[in-house]
Amino acid sequence: MSSSTSEAKLPTVYFPLTADPAGHHHLLLAETVLRQFSETQLLVFILSNGMHPDPLKYRKIPTAAVRAEILRSALNDWSDPAKSQAAKIAEESGIEFKLTNNNTAISRRELSYERPLRLAEHIRTFSAGEKVRMIFGADLLERMLNPQIFTNEDLAEISRGCHLLLAPRNDVEIENVLKELKQNRGITLSISLIKTASLPQNLQRFFLISSTLIRRAAQAGHELKAFLPATAAQQLTCYGLYEKQKSSLEIHSSNLTELQRHLYELKEQLDESAKKLQRFLIQCELQKKPHRFSVLETSTGGQIAEAFTSLSGASRHFEDGRILYSSAAQTQFLGCTLTADSSVSQQRALDLAEAMLRESGTDWALAETGMAGPPTTERRSRKNGQCHLGLAISTEVRYKCLEFNPFLTRKEHQLLFAIEALNWAEEALQNYKITNK
Repeated sequence: MSSSTSEAKLPTVYFPLTADPAGHHHLLLAETVLRQFSETQLLVFILSNGMHPDPLKYRKIPTAAVRAEILRSALNDWSDPAKSQAAKIAEESGIEFKLTNNNTAISRRELSYERPLRLAEHIRTFSAGEKVRMIFGADLLERMLNPQIFTNEDLAEISRGCHLLLAPRNDVEIENVLKELKQNRGITLSISLIKTASLPQNLQRFFLISSTLIRRAAQAGHELKAFLPATAAQQLTCYGLYEKQKSSLEIHSSNLTELQRHLYELKEQLDESAKKLQRFLIQCELQKKPHRFSVLETSTGGQIAEAFTSLSGASRHFEDGRILYSSAAQTQFLGCTLTADSSVSQQRALDLAEAMLRESGTDWALAETGMAGPPTTERRSRKNGQCHLGLAISTEVRYKCLEFNPFLTRKEHQLLFAIEALNWAEEALQNYKITNK
């Protein structure tokens, strides 16, 4: 791995991106590079023409003019705490952002081509006889292993003319992939790692955002200021980008949005989780072991009960299901005074599970309490995407905490909470020796 000081501190750094759309995660990565490589004088965003050279990544996207406008608006607002949630958090942490209009530019070179431009072509254009510095996610290394995406000529050009500034992504084991590239493709790359962990934790969470998650949030009608600066968020909404399209009976139809496709996949997973639990309970019944259960839900809004009761024969096992959405309803059910900050917690999940077991008289009871979101600028709870599960069996109560990406949509969180609740209940019961009462 090469990361010499002279290579890493050239005045200009390039950041190729599709900007579909640009969000806090892109700008924060650029911000981190400016802070880490302090001699950088200019950061150039290379805007894609939308014709992706990776055949696995083709998708119809907004026009380059719209994407460039949103990116420019995001850059204008980036360092303003009144318009950028990231800037507001930075200000609270005593950090002054460096990324401004004075040290950034947007290259539209690629827009003059009506074909995909390969990375090697950009390197030849910008290198000027020395290695050009470019920002990428570490998953680019994995794609380099595929000769359908990167030819041998491409890799040779990248090795000669580019120093890669790599951001950690998707748990990519960078050292191992570099060894594979040398062994299988015969190249050695010059890289530096972008130290994203150098930022305060409350800023690092913005790296959990992706353009895919922004598109899904837009399709769900969520507030977008948690994902990108205010003016850019407003433009995205006003232009109606990524808005919900007409549904189709065919899940792979182009009429379905990314969010609709993902929700369909999650719903299928939820159905499978319910079927798996039912198969286990049927075996318990055949062995004359306790198998009747009840469910108490808060943030999932009935998704758990609906998934199980949609199965034929569900009434042989499922006896009671309740949704206690408000704190007032939970207080009344538990018969005690609750603290204001305890609604999404381990203790609340355990209390609800025990109370549901007593109230229903079933063999076991599953309780869920969580925060499905979505994130907003007004509600900056660290618990978004968090879910607490309690499982009461006889005199024992078990517990599990779930944490998902806080920038997923509300519906995605609800389905994921429900899936994992059913999976965990089945696993916990498998490990618990149920005996006849």
